[in-house]
Amino acid sequence: MDLSNNITVLLLAWYTKEKRDLPWRRTGNPYAIWVSEVMLQQTQVKTVIPYYERFLHRFPGLEQLGRASLEDVLTEWRGLGYYSRARRMWEGANYLLDQRGGTMPEDYDALLQVPGIGKYTAGAIASIAFGQRVLAIDGNVLRVVARLLAWPEPVETARSHRHFCQHLTEWQPALQPGDFNQALMELGAMICTPSKPNCESCPINQHCEGYRQNDVLFYPVKKPKAERQVVTRLTFVLRRGGRVFLQKRPSQGLLADLWEFPGVELPQDNAPKDSLPKVTDGEWFNHFQKAVPEREFDRQVREKFEQGVSMKGPVWYTFSHRQWKIIWVIIDLPAAPFELKTVDKSLLKEAGEGYRVDAQEAHLSLDNRTWASLTDLSLIALPVAFSSIVEDLCQTH
Repeated sequence: MDLSNNITVLLLAWYTKEKRDLPWRRTGNPYAIWVSEVMLQQTQVKTVIPYYERFLHRFPGLEQLGRASLEDVLTEWRGLGYYSRARRMWEGANYLLDQRGGTMPEDYDALLQVPGIGKYTAGAIASIAFGQRVLAIDGNVLRVVARLLAWPEPVETARSHRHFCQHLTEWQPALQPGDFNQALMELGAMICTPSKPNCESCPINQHCEGYRQNDVLFYPVKKPKAERQVVTRLTFVLRRGGRVFLQKRPSQGLLADLWEFPGVELPQDNAPKDSLPKVTDGEWFNHFQKAVPEREFDRQVREKFEQGVSMKGPVWYTFSHRQWKIIWVIIDLPAAPFELKTVDKSLLKEAGEGYRVDAQEAHLSLDNRTWASLTDLSLIALPVAFSSIVEDLCQTH
């Protein structure tokens, strides 16, 4: 038996015996597999499982997903983070409904034409759902192969990708390509982990050059990461009784189309990490006007600033290329005779044991701003970055 066949046989035997019982492994439905692969990007399995099951209950197929509003999809995604994943999947579902009659392509190259489906996801769907002999290379697979080969170059380069693809293509069997891809991912998730690999339990350790060299943790070699931009996110929380003001972020860029407490980003100064920024009385109002385009609150807000406001925080939230140092002020406004439409229970529909916002009926995007009750904040597509502010509001109400 040659080396490639030996690796394949050992890996598949281990996977058959040791693989975790996960809900997306109990189906061959390409749509369900697509949903799972999107959710698993940058999110742990234990976190994904309840979201996956709830999402499929709400959107059991391409038609239900594509015909829903983006607001409805983002609301169902709330709390999972990286909302752009949901947006891209919704765009892909619309493409499939409009261009392919609502059916998933069975071919890797055709899958790549779907908005939101990249090489890894296309490979996973094509191999797992349709048995096509194509690769699906994620971070776990890169780590496993880099250690098997003791590959000395950064894994992000085109040369490394070609080298890995050459070996993986030799190892991947024709009859179980999906199981092979999943076995490599499972090995990386359960055995060949980033910092504490359990090499003694690895089914293919005898073929691992990194293990033979006793230098597994040296691999994979990676390019130095670009320094993450750190900014202070000065956040304004307008409150009227039990309701708070929200506005929608732009459709492009960070946290696109999500609701937010308005705010501005300030360059991080050289002050101690957890210190509060120094903001003068005049600067407060200028920052507020940049954060909130509407001028209807200006007089009341200016008065509050003149009386003095208390900053809260900081809390830190990290995105892939940016880190927010979140500072917030709560500004209590008097009740007004005319208010923006609020989110209330009459605009919610039952969903399992709780409620969900039906965006098509609720029309939450009234001029991209709304007043929401504190009890309904958990039902709105509000970024996880603001969870500490929501917690503070609930404690001080």
